[in-house]
Amino acid sequence: ATQPVKRKLEDLSSEWKAVNRLLQELRAKQPDLAPGLTTIGASPTQTVTLVTQPVVTKETAISKLEMPSSLMLEATMQDLEQRRPQLEELITAAQNLKNKTSNQEARTIITDRIERIQNQWDEVQEHLQNRRQQLNEMLKDSTQWLEAKEEAEQVLGQARAKLESWKEGPYTVDAIQKKITETKQLAKDLRQWQTNVDVANDLALKLLRDYSADDTRKVHMITENI
Repeated sequence: ATQPVKRKLEDLSSEWKAVNRLLQELRAKQPDLAPGLTTIGASPTQTVTLVTQPVVTKETAISKLEMPSSLMLEATMQDLEQRRPQLEELITAAQNLKNKTSNQEARTIITDRIERIQNQWDEVQEHLQNRRQQLNEMLKDSTQWLEAKEEAEQVLGQARAKLESWKEGPYTVDAIQKKITETKQLAKDLRQWQTNVDVANDLALKLLRDYSADDTRKVHMITENI
């Protein structure tokens, strides 16, 4: 799930660098057009690159109630929002340069770059917002699954304890008759308890299906043990 976000962030960083290179090249050719342009070049490119790190370092581990990826995602969105003035500054510089040059080819290139970097920025924001929503839904689903898993483990533990108790004597007629009665009751209870196990398994399948791009190894392991 992080891969589309990673690609969008990389595209944005690449486009940012391309716009900076274009402005620097045009300034080198026509230094009178934008004398203060050198102050824009390095910092925004570096910060956009750094902003990619929290989102793409690792996938989310399903079933963990603590959600480090969600926290990192929030930090990334805040960082991007803080960089918006730099984006606007870069676009303004490009727009001013476009207005001052009479070279039609240069104007066309600048227009294309402005549109592309704006689109890239908007796409990154959209992907991050979608990922945040997915993480919130993942947290809700994981919580429900853990609760259902605990209930299933409780009823299975009761059944195992009952079976273990039957291994002990005595083996009198009355004791055997009592075990037969308890066996029938246990079979009845198991049919009722099966609902708890089915709920846990259904929620596990939902996690495995809906969040296949994230780390679902713990869900696999626990479900197999149940």
